[in-house]
Amino acid sequence: MLRMVPLPVPGRICAGWHLRCQPLILARMGYFPRPAPPKELLADLRGLFSVGRRHKLVFGAMAVGMTSIIITGFVLESRHGVLPGASTIYAADWSANRTDAEIIKQQKIDQKVVDTYKAEKRRQFQKVDDAMTRWGL
Repeated sequence: MLRMVPLPVPGRICAGWHLRCQPLILARMGYFPRPAPPKELLADLRGLFSVGRRHKLVFGAMAVGMTSIIITGFVLESRHGVLPGASTIYAADWSANRTDAEIIKQQKIDQKVVDTYKAEKRRQFQKVDDAMTRWGL
């Protein structure tokens, strides 16, 4: 005898040879839960702290305090220092009829300045590295 088996339906569980399918729990749920009314939130907080354990109050106050400090820091930081101040940019003005020899000469002079700056930075970092090596880091 041939038995009829139901085809799987999206959003439903069809287990074994059962002829009816059960709906999925998550298929009915929305993406966001419904917001709780303020009365229920206050009752939940009252029930949490009514037990009388002091560590709950201490850690709750610390959590609220640290969150307040972080948010206050962001607010205070956003009030100033957002835009950079005025700055002057200097650019070299070269004549259009320079020879290649003049360009190479100027590049060598500029490269000496860059190399001097890099050597000074390298010396400073080496000094810090030597100090950290002496401390065992």
